[in-house]
Amino acid sequence: MQVRVARPGELDAGEQQAWSTFQQADATLASPFLALEFARAVDAARADARVGVVEDAGQVAGFFAFSVDGRVGAPVGASICDAQAVVARQGFEWNAQELVRGAALDVWTFDHLVTTQQPFVAFHRARHRAPVADLSDGHDHYLERVRASSKDVLAQVARRRRKLAREVGDVTLDWQTDDTAVLDTLFEWKSAQYRETGVWDRFDQPWIVDVVRALASTREAALTGLVSTLRAAGEPVAVHFGLLGPDRIAWWFPAYNAKFARYSPGLILLLDLIAVAAARGIALVDLGRGEHHYKLRVATGAYEVAEGSVPVA
Repeated sequence: MQVRVARPGELDAGEQQAWSTFQQADATLASPFLALEFARAVDAARADARVGVVEDAGQVAGFFAFSVDGRVGAPVGASICDAQAVVARQGFEWNAQELVRGAALDVWTFDHLVTTQQPFVAFHRARHRAPVADLSDGHDHYLERVRASSKDVLAQVARRRRKLAREVGDVTLDWQTDDTAVLDTLFEWKSAQYRETGVWDRFDQPWIVDVVRALASTREAALTGLVSTLRAAGEPVAVHFGLLGPDRIAWWFPAYNAKFARYSPGLILLLDLIAVAAARGIALVDLGRGEHHYKLRVATGAYEVAEGSVPVA
């Protein structure tokens, strides 16, 4: 196994096609965060993005995306990357420490690592659950499962949706919004929420804003930026920016106008988005790591991601 380090934007057409082929062939790599388009967006926004091009017997066998600070590595787009893995040819075997050493790193840390890649298992320090809305059996079956596990949430959100329509105006969901002003509104609302709750404001980081803007205009099979807007009487009351992959939506940055908080606009948007996703044949809404109360109320399953680090010695 040999590893050649490059920037994601430097991969040639053959390497780009290999990345896409490897990802499409392995269902465990379906997250849009593992798409080349995500790594390239990060690369355009900051100088520390790298990819280890892994070769086996002279043939490209995998891609290891990471960020680098000296000889310390982290996930590419660390702090906003919700899935991490080596995108590799099925059946290819590698050694995790050799991979990290080949990338000229002393250590690589991770926090949303796909748990099915066996070479990394020995380096898992902790595992965290990521709730999902499973739509593989259709929307009606999904709703039945939610009613069984969280008996009040659907009726409660429906009442608040009707109240919002009655007191403000017709409630509609725009599945995809191309208006850049809506994205600016999301940044404003989300930053206000971060400040109010004492959480680090991601949108105070110019590189994160740049990555989100780039992804919002991306339209590829492996990754499409999805800006969805809930409106009442035509006025935006909640906005979500996520990533659409071939079989799933990655729930990422939701925000709402605080003056409409009593209507639970975030939950209305989420349940509307799930309904439209099911109608479009999308099998999964991945709610991401963290068992927040609102996620658990609408989730019908979960998977695990790993946290840990791989030292070279």
